[in-house]
This record gives sequence, structure tokens and C-alpha cells, in this order.
Amino acid sequence: MTPDLDLETLRLLVALGELGSLSAAAQSREVSQPAASARLRAFEARWRVTVAERSPRGTTLTTDGLAIVTWARGVLHEVDLMRSALTAMSQERHAELDVAASLTIAEFILPRWLGELRHVSPDVRPRLHVVNSERVADLVRSRTVDVGFIESAAVPRDLAHRLVGSDQLAVVVEPRHAWARRSTPVPHAALRDEAWVLREPGSGTRSTFERALRLEPRLAMEADSTTALVGAARAGVGAAVVSRRAVVAELETGRLVEVETDLDLWRPLTAIWLADRRLPDSVDALLRIARSGTTTRVHAAPTRE
Repeated sequence: MTPDLDLETLRLLVALGELGSLSAAAQSREVSQPAASARLRAFEARWRVTVAERSPRGTTLTTDGLAIVTWARGVLHEVDLMRSALTAMSQERHAELDVAASLTIAEFILPRWLGELRHVSPDVRPRLHVVNSERVADLVRSRTVDVGFIESAAVPRDLAHRLVGSDQLAVVVEPRHAWARRSTPVPHAALRDEAWVLREPGSGTRSTFERALRLEPRLAMEADSTTALVGAARAGVGAAVVSRRAVVAELETGRLVEVETDLDLWRPLTAIWLADRRLPDSVDALLRIARSGTTTRVHAAPTRE
């Protein structure tokens, strides 16, 4: 097998040709003169050519050595060009961060995480895809995004995941609704008979509510927008189930009333990614920010990673 070219020796030869002294060439390459001499001898032995002549006055290039230096300059120029291009490409890829998040996380939580990430890594340029939890998993599987954040209790088993926090849903109604005047939890039979304003199937909000209710709810309206759900609840279309984070202002001003129930409406906030995919440094940083900055009801221990 033909031996590979030793690029460092080629750089030493070019330096020798430019500086006219082996000691100066060695110094420019940050090696000792004996180490530089050893490199030249090894190169000559490998390629069976004499590249330098040694004399009491110093070391000079031979005719073959001068020819090799001419070729080496072209080779090293291309190597340096490729190294610069790869470095730029690596920095560009490192700067890109594709994230998918379900609606509540994308609207009320993720912006703060991304703001903190921007503070510690100003070169990172996030791209955010806002979809429901089911679609987040699809985007992760297709490698469209580096990491996803979902709100559903059921985590896809084929994906690596980590709990980063939790969120509480609220049952809300407009002030004239019969439930708004209750001082005790709404009974399960009344919850079952109500016509609900809910997110679409596949959303974490919908799946959490259905799991807590333990049956398929009756629908008054279905929408893929939290804003639309809140508006419908305020208009009296029906009781709505939304993240409590999304209705803080409405509850404080009395435009909506939170209804007490016996349902467990807490849900996990989970990061998901492909198990066989090496996470970019920016994702690791984002996950650290998410876990340190989200209030959790339970200890957020890592799961499959």
C-alpha cells in the first residue's frame, strides 16, 4: 500500500524553502531542530528521495526538494481551504437548532428557555415548529428537528426522552355558567354530560383530559388553537380545558372561572429525541435550561437517554 503524505513534513519543507534554515523552519513549526531533522530523514526513507543537503553551513533543499516544495504549496493550500470550509460548516451546523414543541410549551414556556439559551450561546439560531404532541414525535422521527417537547402523558416508546417539568390543566367556564357558582367539585356525572370545548385529537391537552375523565367527552367545539378555545369558553360555547398558564389573565379579571373537579389534570412536560442521534451541544444546553427553569410537581429524574 502506498504510504500517505505527511502533511506536517510538507509544511516543514515549505518553511525550509522559505526561511533557508532548518532551525528557523523548525521554530516556525514549533518543533525542535533534532525532531525536524528526524522528520526529513523519515520522509526521505519513505519516498526514497533526497530532499535536503546537510553541510556545516546548514541544510538546503535539493533539486528534488525544491520540486516537492512547489507541489506541497498547492496541496497545503487545498488542505487549508478544506479545513476552513469544514470549520465554517461545523460552526454553521452548530448554530442551527430545530425544535418542535406542542402549543402550551411553545407559547408559554419555550420562549423563556430560548431566551436563556441565546444569552449563553448567542450564535445559536433556533427554528421553532409549533404543532401538537403527536406531530412533534413525527418530526423527531423524520429527523426534521433535533429535539421535541410534548405535553402528553404517553411518551413514544421508540424515542429517548427526559422529563423537564410539569403543567396543570384547568377546567374553565364563563361566569354565567352553572358551574361557576359551585363551592364543591363538579361530580363526574356532570362532567360526563357536559359538552366540551377541547383541542384536537393528538394534542397533549386532549389526551390528558380524556385519560383523567376515563371516557370520550362530548364535544361542543374542537380547535387547534388555545386562543380559540379561550374565546369560545368566554362566549359560553361550553366548558374548556386548557393549560392554567394560558388563562391566568382571564382568571384574574374574572372573565373566566376555574372549576374545581376531582380530576388529576397534571401532565408531564417531556423532551424527546432519536435515541441513535448524537445531540448537538445546543440541545444539551437547552435541556439543562429546561430542567432548571421549569416548576415540577415531582422530581424530574432522567429516563431513557
